[in-house]
Amino acid sequence: MRRNFPLLTVICVVAASAAGGARADAVRVVTGSIGGTSDFVFRGLSLTRGKPAAQASLDVEFPHEFYVGAFVATADPNPGPSPNFEADAWIGRYWRVSEDFSADVRVSQYTYPDDPRRFSYNRTEITGTLGFRNALYAAAIYSPNTRAVGSSPGYQDGNVWALELSGRRALNERWALSAGVGHYGLDDVYHGSYNYWNATVTATLSPFELQLAYIGTDHRANTHFLEESVGDRLAFTALWRFSTTR
Repeated sequence: MRRNFPLLTVICVVAASAAGGARADAVRVVTGSIGGTSDFVFRGLSLTRGKPAAQASLDVEFPHEFYVGAFVATADPNPGPSPNFEADAWIGRYWRVSEDFSADVRVSQYTYPDDPRRFSYNRTEITGTLGFRNALYAAAIYSPNTRAVGSSPGYQDGNVWALELSGRRALNERWALSAGVGHYGLDDVYHGSYNYWNATVTATLSPFELQLAYIGTDHRANTHFLEESVGDRLAFTALWRFSTTR
């Protein structure tokens, strides 16, 4: 099946142009990670059906809080024909609104190259986030072109949205706690929605980071997705992080 990635192409072109312009007049901060997880979970849905996954990410921050990034992870969301990996890209802008508040707007493209499934799971999302003292966050997500997510095809194309509340507290230089809750509004696509949550303990052993997360979904997710993709679970993630200024 032919796959088109127009927004992903636009993101890559804009990123390349911004990088070229930034070389002449400003510093860029490049951060990234390489590692793996015991279960690749997104919004409460396992995209590996409880199996491990390798993953990597890269972010480039430019002047005026403009940034671009990418993420790739192995995947196996379906017991039958299934994509081997997920590849995402994003472009965004961050604002320090005041001493206490920050804001962030991001456009993301989620893709599954060489996906053998009948329906396209590729989608675009626009996310707006409001932060308070770099500790509490409220996010609103909207997608105008979602056809399917996770392990199940949808009934039709539709508008999809999500709301998330999350927080993070550093206990000391090494340990931190974080937690979040969300609601995934999939009514247009699946005629139903569900809630999800997570609680995570993070240990920073520079340059390594270890995470142990407890993740869950409510019973409504069972209606639309595979049993091995939903419900309560533990996920352990180990990452090697790097950062450089250029």
